[in-house]
Amino acid sequence: MKKKVIYVLKCPFTKEVHYVGKSKNGMTTPISHLKKSHSIKIQEWVNELGVLGYKPEVEIVLYLSEIEDLDSAERMIIQRYLAKGCILLNSSLVKPLTILPNLDELDYKGIGNISTFLKQKRKNINLTQEELANKSGVALTVVRKLEQGKTNVNLDGLITLLSMFGCKIDVSKIKRESL
Repeated sequence: MKKKVIYVLKCPFTKEVHYVGKSKNGMTTPISHLKKSHSIKIQEWVNELGVLGYKPEVEIVLYLSEIEDLDSAERMIIQRYLAKGCILLNSSLVKPLTILPNLDELDYKGIGNISTFLKQKRKNINLTQEELANKSGVALTVVRKLEQGKTNVNLDGLITLLSMFGCKIDVSKIKRESL
């Protein structure tokens, strides 16, 4: 009898969880992601790791009995990892955060510091903007906007790029300028 499981796919470098999935067939579904994923986002990530000679790590995080609800368990685990700040490639259960119409209301020095920080970090590891975009899965236009200090940015892209350098941003601490 096959086991119902909730599994995660982790980055082989940072060990951060980037996908939470479910399977009614034990390890069959998790292992299938390493060859051909049903998700375009996962497939792109796996392919990028493959170019570097790596693949995601698969880990079972929960075994379920026959009577336990697989969908509910998956949603619970997804929420748990999102609450930890993980950037999940299957975050379709959560609306992407985009700051609209722009960040002009924010402390401009803050966004300027982030811009400078990202550009320096990218250059320190000898990556072009295109290479950083490909490795991170963030659109090249987002990388360019951030490095130019543009204020109309996708927050998910910013968070992803910062996480590549081991950093996080707490948007609750961003100060608004008085009008």
